[in-house]
Amino acid sequence: MRAARLSLVLSSCLLPLFWFGCAGGNKNVVVGASIDDDASAPSANIDGGTRDSGNDGMGEAGASGAEVERPPVVDPAVSRALLEKTGEASGSAPLGLRFEIVELGSELPWGFAVVNRGTEAAQIDFDARLLTLEITPPADPKAKPNQKPKKAIVCRLPADVVPSSVDPALAQKLEPGEGLVATFDPRLYCLGKTPAPLIEGARVEPKLGWAPKRKLSWQGGKRQEKPGDQHEPFVAEPVEAKGSLPAKEEASDRRVKELAGSAITLGSDFAKNEHAAPAEIPDPSGLVFSITGGDARDEGAAVATATIANHGKQKQDLYFRRELVTYEVSGPDGVFECDPEPDLRSPDRSAFQTLRPGAKFSAVSRLIEMCPAHSFARPGLYLVHARFDANDAGTQFALHAFTGRLVSENPALVRVREGELPFTPSNGTERIHVGE
Repeated sequence: MRAARLSLVLSSCLLPLFWFGCAGGNKNVVVGASIDDDASAPSANIDGGTRDSGNDGMGEAGASGAEVERPPVVDPAVSRALLEKTGEASGSAPLGLRFEIVELGSELPWGFAVVNRGTEAAQIDFDARLLTLEITPPADPKAKPNQKPKKAIVCRLPADVVPSSVDPALAQKLEPGEGLVATFDPRLYCLGKTPAPLIEGARVEPKLGWAPKRKLSWQGGKRQEKPGDQHEPFVAEPVEAKGSLPAKEEASDRRVKELAGSAITLGSDFAKNEHAAPAEIPDPSGLVFSITGGDARDEGAAVATATIANHGKQKQDLYFRRELVTYEVSGPDGVFECDPEPDLRSPDRSAFQTLRPGAKFSAVSRLIEMCPAHSFARPGLYLVHARFDANDAGTQFALHAFTGRLVSENPALVRVREGELPFTPSNGTERIHVGE
């Protein structure tokens, strides 16, 4: 598993390009996805460039007749790990379908797969919007003997994002021995949960589909739960019986409401060291720059809040405009940069902020105004890093304002619920086969 994690780190290069660099990377990757045809949306290549999914893997070299091999959607090591895990899983598997996830650390997307290890073809709604993570917090070592254990936290997408029916574009046929694999970011599903559930020792139980309906009854004063009558939608069903089973058989194993995967326990990668020494102030001035995001209905509502705080012992003057903040975003279609047009206006005295020790100020920006058109057109999770370049000391106003660069240490998480592009890219899934 550690090899799989390392391989994904090397291939995805998710760290911000213009702060840390990436071998062979392009420092100005811009998303220019068409909102009319998902097949024309470029996705990030492993070298930081873009790939046009509509050319069947033929780039510039392809125009001259030489075929260019398209890089895999999911790292091969991750695919192998998932394939092996579906073979090791125990317990019943409806229609022989095995659903599993693998975690790849706290800062990288995880992998999930459904593999048909049965004897008949099945149709699966392979839709990442149907993922649910039931997370049980680790036991508190300081808890009293009679203290009740903590309740599980359910991480799922908002109700207005989860589809109420099977998406025909994502429903795929799996022959025996075939499988599908893709990646997802668990933070997308747990956004806003407090306390943060993805911590060391937490037990994660994954599910894919719609929760089966339960029938409640009382017997002898005790509550009883039994499976109720199940109706569409179904996450999986046998191909030969699709749409042909009588209503009385809908509750049978021939149609599946939900697939459950093996539970995993999060390791030390998710540890939070509460006793670690405070981080060093990144700038001698004492100024610290940070950025926060949030939950947005669509790209028009996606915002980022930039905050500058004075952690030093001296007051600081600072010239600030939103246009002086540059963003780098890692999203569903790759990494791109948002560099607003240079501010050519003469500095105004009112644009200078005075921050006394311990003081801070914040500014909210609509990302659609800062970034290329349609950058946030696809629903999903966007990790937003930012840097601030102060370029005016205010000497014309008899000031000695800070000049230099401040960089956010941690990315902001921005979740976009709806968009003009589908939640899952048309080229976001890899087909795998048992034995390969």
